[in-house]
Amino acid sequence: MMVSYGLPVLVVAICGTAVEFDEYQHAISRINEAARRDSQAYANLIMERLDTRFTELDMALAALRGADDKLGTPLSPQVELSLRHYLLSRPTYSTFSVLGADGESIQWSSSEQKKALDEPLRDFLPVPKMPHHLLGPVHYSESLGTVVLPMRVREKDGGKAGYFLGSPYRLSRFLDEQELPPDYRNWDFTVIDTRSGQSLTHLLHMQVQVHPLLSVKPEMVALAPVPGYPFVVQTLVSSSRVWHAYSQQAPARWSAEALLLVLLLLVGEFLIRRRDREQMAHLRRLTDFNMFMAQASQCASQANDEAGLLQEICDMAIRYTHFRIALIARPDEAQWFQMLAISGARAYLNNIAISARGDLPEGRGYYWSGLAHGATYF
Repeated sequence: MMVSYGLPVLVVAICGTAVEFDEYQHAISRINEAARRDSQAYANLIMERLDTRFTELDMALAALRGADDKLGTPLSPQVELSLRHYLLSRPTYSTFSVLGADGESIQWSSSEQKKALDEPLRDFLPVPKMPHHLLGPVHYSESLGTVVLPMRVREKDGGKAGYFLGSPYRLSRFLDEQELPPDYRNWDFTVIDTRSGQSLTHLLHMQVQVHPLLSVKPEMVALAPVPGYPFVVQTLVSSSRVWHAYSQQAPARWSAEALLLVLLLLVGEFLIRRRDREQMAHLRRLTDFNMFMAQASQCASQANDEAGLLQEICDMAIRYTHFRIALIARPDEAQWFQMLAISGARAYLNNIAISARGDLPEGRGYYWSGLAHGATYF
């Protein structure tokens, strides 16, 4: 009984565990893939913002390139007016500066006049896809009262560096997620500056710290580089999100597994009952046979004649052992079996001849039946 009931449970438990483990791994893969997809969408949005800002700076640079002003001299009122009109059409700019060939001295600025910017040119690194586009270190700007990403573009004039244009990009605008579709904003995105390892997201909230790229298990992290720029979007996949995705389809699976277990238990119950019936039938047959043997022994001890005893034994064999036919036979002088007693379905032995001789067909399993129209062996 333990095997009959325990084996189905064990089979379902092993198979169910394998299925659930596979489903959980599939949920991890599915969530990680969604995290990579949404992270890459956010990274592409950041790339588009940087490309747009650099394009605008390039357009302003083209306007300066058309001016007659010489490098190192103040800009003419016409060029300054043109720049101001340009800035008014770009309200996202908070500060715009025209720098000299050294990349630090200010020729003109939309903010309070300074002699030089706070960020030395040596701290800027070129963007790989556009070497004349430069990015500085992300830092807190005292004048703007917020965290910014400095950006500069330069021109080439006869092999020598000409104008530099600089503008800080507010990090709050740089990292804004509102332009993403609503279902893409369900993640905790972290933008990492690969130059320093800084988490710009934490830096924006004034929690300046180095955030390692692999601070958690790799299979629970989605990384999406910002194409062409030294930034990467890191998304941590929480176990609660994986468990939620896994448990969404779990009730259907668990119902199927429970149904399979019930079916196996019913099959086990059927097999147990059939085996019990077979055992009970065997016990009844054994009991009846023992009863037959006991009755036969008692009749033998009380018998007065042989013929009556043999017939009574055949009758008891039919009654207790449930045979269809019982007989006692003895070969005569010619080795043909003569029926001394018979009980049960006597018609089976009508016209049957059985011999003890091996040289006759009737002695080798072929029985002869005398019929009205001849003889037939079978």
